[in-house]
Amino acid sequence: MDRSYKGLFGDQNDDDGADESPMQPSGNRFMQYFGWHYSAKLIADHENIRVEEVYDRLTIEALNTLSYLKAKADYDRELHRSL
Repeated sequence: MDRSYKGLFGDQNDDDGADESPMQPSGNRFMQYFGWHYSAKLIADHENIRVEEVYDRLTIEALNTLSYLKAKADYDRELHRSL
């Protein structure tokens, strides 16, 4: 299942999922340490539910929602560029 969502969380080393560079920009470190919490918050905001409820959802539902949110952000960015 994770290969279907490979591009969802950015580029990482496929061997162990760890970034090769120990000197990551602070934003990358934030996502490395708090990415699941950040993602849960995005889902909760989108679904208008509490963060605790996100963890009760099926993994496939969470990944589909994150996939939608990423595609929507890309679409909005392209739309904004074309204006």
